[in-house]
Amino acid sequence: MKKILNFHQNMKRTFAILTAVLLFIQAPLSMAAFSDVPNTDPNYVAVSFLQEQGVIGGYEDGTYKPGQLINRAEALKIILEGAGTDVPLTVEESPFTDVAVTDWFARYVMGAQNIGIVGGNPDGSFAPGRNVNRAEFIKMILEANQFKKEKWSGLNIYPDVPETAWFASYMNYAGQAGLVIADSSGNLNPGVEINRGEVAEIMYIMKVILNGTNTQFLISQAEMQMVQIDVYIGVNNPVSAKRAAELSVDMTQQAYKNLPEDNVVLGAAKLARAYDYLVNAYMAGISQSYTEAREWADKAIAKADEAWEANNETQPLARHIKDKANEIISQIPA
Repeated sequence: MKKILNFHQNMKRTFAILTAVLLFIQAPLSMAAFSDVPNTDPNYVAVSFLQEQGVIGGYEDGTYKPGQLINRAEALKIILEGAGTDVPLTVEESPFTDVAVTDWFARYVMGAQNIGIVGGNPDGSFAPGRNVNRAEFIKMILEANQFKKEKWSGLNIYPDVPETAWFASYMNYAGQAGLVIADSSGNLNPGVEINRGEVAEIMYIMKVILNGTNTQFLISQAEMQMVQIDVYIGVNNPVSAKRAAELSVDMTQQAYKNLPEDNVVLGAAKLARAYDYLVNAYMAGISQSYTEAREWADKAIAKADEAWEANNETQPLARHIKDKANEIISQIPA
């Protein structure tokens, strides 16, 4: 009983924090740990979270360089530290011709080899400086987190992921789990080299998946995403706003599955859905689909009312959503 009471107190406290943040959002301000990842950046939440967890670090000049491509050595370090994998403190002997025991990444290479997530090339090299593509990174992160690939083998889900490809099971899961987002043609682009921003996003979503039974974690991360919706709309970035809305819905829906009888969780799930409808109205308005914009705005208002009814603590946020939806409606031509 005491744990339940503590949970409710923590949930109310996080709602109070979110309410204060959302109601006083003016212009987006950069409060990131890195000077080149302001809160308007699409990967802001992921980068900030992983930095706080000690999984990623920046450069001496205070930057993170989200657009910079990442090589095999750097990828292994991030993946192994993110997964909490034990790596040797020192390396006495290296099996790879291009990995010296004194190299900073030698212990990560050996740690990865010890758990079977990497191998060498036919010529005996490891190629630590070669850039990593999407399929390679997804394989490594899933294997480091003990991914069971049997369920995802032999499937033809995406046009550019043949069922016979070595990466098929990894990319099929990644696409379905949201680790990778398909492009407008439905492709996952497994051969594309990835940058530090995308790496952070994949790592972050992996953390969310692994914490699927941690309801308070899910709610707190959903709240961060909801804050970002306002930020992205404020700088006219509908794509990132929609992504944040979808993530907040996914997180709160999982939280609701964990605790379906909890009014705080139910209120959060309805708020997230209302925000998603609001973003849909915003995007429809931009494309001048005015009938659709009004329909989505009306749905946002109705869902905000449901959130308010489910948990009175959501009243300020529900009103905030309703105000924004009414603003959209007021701008629709008669």
